[in-house]
Amino acid sequence: MAAVPQSQADDAGLYFPSLDGFRGFAFMGIVAAHVFQLWEGVEIPWQLKLPNLLVHCAWAGIDAFFVLSGFLITGILLRLRGRERALRLFYFRRTLRIFPPYYALLLVLFAWLAWSAGDWRAPFEPARLSYWVYLHNFAISAQGWDAFRPLSHLWSLAIEEQFYLLWPLLVLMLPIGRLRWVLFGFLLFAPLLRLAMTLQGSSYVPVYVLLFTRLDALAGGALTALMAATPEGRARLGRWGPRMVAASLVVILAFYLLRHGYLLDDPLVQVVGYSVNIVGAVGVLTSLAFAPRTLGLRGFFAWSPFRWLGNRSYGGYLYHWPIAIVVHQWLLPLGMTPLWSLVDTMLLTTALTLLAAETSWRLIERPCLALRHLYPSQAKRVDIAPPLAG
Repeated sequence: MAAVPQSQADDAGLYFPSLDGFRGFAFMGIVAAHVFQLWEGVEIPWQLKLPNLLVHCAWAGIDAFFVLSGFLITGILLRLRGRERALRLFYFRRTLRIFPPYYALLLVLFAWLAWSAGDWRAPFEPARLSYWVYLHNFAISAQGWDAFRPLSHLWSLAIEEQFYLLWPLLVLMLPIGRLRWVLFGFLLFAPLLRLAMTLQGSSYVPVYVLLFTRLDALAGGALTALMAATPEGRARLGRWGPRMVAASLVVILAFYLLRHGYLLDDPLVQVVGYSVNIVGAVGVLTSLAFAPRTLGLRGFFAWSPFRWLGNRSYGGYLYHWPIAIVVHQWLLPLGMTPLWSLVDTMLLTTALTLLAAETSWRLIERPCLALRHLYPSQAKRVDIAPPLAG
């Protein structure tokens, strides 16, 4: 979130329960997509044809997590503008939220691998250091998915951490007008870079996993946060949101009809489709947050089980893919039919992932978040940045 981004309730400011719920709902979609991916090449039973069709475009959901992250984090940074030691406060709180469960996963996994057979250890060996320093996406870009499969899903977290090395400085220091132009530049640069890489015959993998080719998703969320800083902007976003969702769905349907699917390795999808995903993600975000009428969707996503999932989705995202791979390896030798293999893998992976997410929340994440009081957020305001209207 995203990569799964941190909870919006982590910092003071606007809180949208439906966005927490949407993140939880989308997280379960990612789990389902990855389980289906494990059975790639197996004949899908007819009972699961429609779910398989849907989850094969679930990769587009990663743009929703990037957009949501850009929106929430930029909103936090905007509220910190003008505060003493704002940058230190931001990184202190982000460190408490992001690092403990991430490094706990690495420590447990590598400790277990130290005692495991070579077949389990081999996929982790290439560029092992990249996991620890959030450069995993560059390693995948160079060597492909298979070399890093058990932790390959961490590439999206690497993109976010790379982006947030520089972005907070820009938000806190630049005038808002100049910040908008920076974001417009990101929105233009990323698709042009994807086009150039595609024309040069690049594999879809670097286009998918590198920061500079995904800048527009984070920038789309950040620009939405800038617009939402005023009542007029929020009203405008509320009107535009449903139209953006409808437009993106029409384009995605056209891809299905004209190009036989919305496929990750389709060059046109890489260049245009990512931008379509961003438009749709911004539309969903702004509809849930600001639209006057949502046909019950705001209440649906604000449902407490979805919000429960949303609050635990970061830990769940960290653990779900290693769990799914282990479950798949357990069930593979049993010789079950494809239908029951998929169903059992889905149920067991979901149950174990939710158990791991709740354990992580109670033992790691919530205790670390309780340390936020060590660095109070209500620091004295100083004139280090112009007001939002600047």
